[in-house]
Amino acid sequence: MRTARVALTAAACAALVATGVATAQPAAAAPAKGQCYAYTAAVLKAVSSDAAAVDCAGEHTAETYYVGTVTDRLGLPSTSSQAMRLSAGRQCTTAAMNAYLGMPDRKLPSRFRTVVLFPSDAQWNAGERWVRCDVVLQGGLALKSITGTAAAFVAANPQTQFDFCTPGQPNARATSAYPCTTPKKNWIKVLDAELGGPGSKFPGQGTVERKTRALCEKQGKKWSGKQKYPGWWAIWPTAVGWRQGHRSAQCFVPYQQYAKQLEIDAAKKNPAPTPAPTATTDPQPAPAAS
Repeated sequence: MRTARVALTAAACAALVATGVATAQPAAAAPAKGQCYAYTAAVLKAVSSDAAAVDCAGEHTAETYYVGTVTDRLGLPSTSSQAMRLSAGRQCTTAAMNAYLGMPDRKLPSRFRTVVLFPSDAQWNAGERWVRCDVVLQGGLALKSITGTAAAFVAANPQTQFDFCTPGQPNARATSAYPCTTPKKNWIKVLDAELGGPGSKFPGQGTVERKTRALCEKQGKKWSGKQKYPGWWAIWPTAVGWRQGHRSAQCFVPYQQYAKQLEIDAAKKNPAPTPAPTATTDPQPAPAAS
């Protein structure tokens, strides 16, 4: 299978701190770590949300894992610059999210993602100055509802349930996170590596393409499944995407190829035991005739 590549377009580069604004009303109280919400995927493109906190024991789609403070320097969040919001939400990292979920050592990208939210106009004008990091679980084009805390949900399920697959070849315009339930057509995301932090300058299209291709080719070989020409797919950010906060190299390989490599690696770690030799005894002489 030939290697594949694609540049991430502006439409697909929506940062975790997005540019839209959802209609919002003043909240009853400032957000707190551990609160849960039942909002839809529309919030992924919003700066603020009017969803009220709900009981985590019931169905919900989001849980807050970090709450920080911001200063007046940010300005009204709905009109502040993308760069300012990205800087204000710099604590909302994948590492922090995974630690909160109880899987700090996870290396493979997952369907969990961070949503960064700020006070609405009314809340800001009332004096609220906070930034909130929520964790959500993607299930295709929608957010998956869960019951109980996110950490308890993770602990009760196998890690493979949270792997990030896309049905069919990855697409720079719409690569949604689905469970890996139909492996024949799925591609699994095996790497999501940041190429630059908040405030970093775009290094140039050629540079990000070369870096991403090199990383993804290496991933293709790592998850080759012993194929002579392993398949892999690369998605890299554009200049517009970089300004919006999308600064990662995304690498995918065919799921069947990935699964085959898992089998190979498992066999190496746990080789089949050598059968014990069959016990034998010396032949006994026949009894003498009486």
